[in-house]
Amino acid sequence: MFARCTRLLTVFLCFGLIHCVMFAQAATPVASPQNTQAPQTPPRSVSTPLSVHVSEGPGTAFKFTGVDDNLRAEAEAIDAQYEKQGLVLHEPNLQSFIDSTGKRILGDQPAPEKVTYRFLVLRDPSVNAFALPNGSVYVTTGLLALLENEAQLAGVLGHESAHIYERHPYLENRSIRKKILAAEIISGAAGVTASVLGGNAALPASGAAADVSTLIMVESVYGYSRDMENQADHDGLEAMTAAGYDPHAMATAFELLDKDSSLEYEPRPTLYHDHPKLTERRDVARAFANTHTPANAQTGLARDYLTAVAPAVVSNINEDIESRRQRTAVARATRLVDAFPGDPQYQVLLGDSYRALGAKTTVPTPDELTPDGAKKQRKNVLDVTEQGEQKTLLNTPEGQKTLKENEAKAERAFLAAIESSPQDAPAYRELGFLYQDESRYADAAINYRHYLQLVAGTSLDRLRITRRLAEVEKLQTGPPQESH
Repeated sequence: MFARCTRLLTVFLCFGLIHCVMFAQAATPVASPQNTQAPQTPPRSVSTPLSVHVSEGPGTAFKFTGVDDNLRAEAEAIDAQYEKQGLVLHEPNLQSFIDSTGKRILGDQPAPEKVTYRFLVLRDPSVNAFALPNGSVYVTTGLLALLENEAQLAGVLGHESAHIYERHPYLENRSIRKKILAAEIISGAAGVTASVLGGNAALPASGAAADVSTLIMVESVYGYSRDMENQADHDGLEAMTAAGYDPHAMATAFELLDKDSSLEYEPRPTLYHDHPKLTERRDVARAFANTHTPANAQTGLARDYLTAVAPAVVSNINEDIESRRQRTAVARATRLVDAFPGDPQYQVLLGDSYRALGAKTTVPTPDELTPDGAKKQRKNVLDVTEQGEQKTLLNTPEGQKTLKENEAKAERAFLAAIESSPQDAPAYRELGFLYQDESRYADAAINYRHYLQLVAGTSLDRLRITRRLAEVEKLQTGPPQESH
């Protein structure tokens, strides 16, 4: 899992600028991702408009050069690299939802030359979205897991498709080539890649892109010009408003992004987690919405949205756990459990998240939010292993107390999964892991046996659990405290 996160991170940083920011306006031809079945469209609560505003920017008048064609070829190679490495999440119902929202934003206008719009979900816990000049728009599982409704997603897709329509990747590429020597670009990119990849596996997509285009990576790291970002925000607001969405949703999305940005330490925040910029963008979006919201503008139901993007949220929780973003995993899993309390899969994910959290609190402590606290977090992320961080926390009474609390919450989640679905094998396995962590060996053995009985010979990890069972049986010193 760590290898996948590292690859993703590399691709991600590489593309943010080909690129990553938020919201837009645009055009039409949309191609479905490869290897995707024809899915059923999830519930929708917003009616489809007849047309969408189109900017008068360089989208249709843009004249291609050899430099531009080379950049487009790199974008195509990046698409292929993502697919090759399994970084694109192909889930029929989720893809249908993303496609329908994207098409709604694009409206009935023709796409610019050499652009085929495609909306894809990238397996990456980073909160981000970016667009390639060939028309590919990527939204990370991390961002989908944070947003709350369809209108917010529409704002993201609008902003990103605006970058494509306005030819921002090409224009930025030309500008960089004029201002910076190629050697300097490559040298700077190498330094940025080393610093970010070296300490944070939570930006997995960036690595894959770096393998294809260093320049694209540089662009993704440093972002577009302020004017380009402002234009994409404005175009996105106009597009989502014309499509029947409430533009206030964009301002709300910026607030969500700002609040979420303090949950985990990030060595290099993306544009979606840049506090000063988010505050400014929120204020601009709110001012626009206050004077341009049409009658009957809608956002879509939060539950419908979560139903549609649940596969992305589930994928992201697992990525969060693997990339030391346990607080985010707890927050996302809690959201799923609150919305769908009877689903054992979500209860198990919540239990796994609390177990992974260990001695860490669910939200940053006041000390962590201070400048000195931020320095300590940076050191933990860049220089200290997860095991080392947990060991340090457990040397304090607060850490020991927090561990017990998190273990108790994990146990309650696993037991809730078993209560709602007694035949849910993973719940017994994960409960066994927890009890083994707590040295409750007899209880661990009972749950491992129950798991093995339920999966019979069908489980790929049967051998691993059989070995764990043998281990805890040797360590048992007394009767089990509980039986499940």
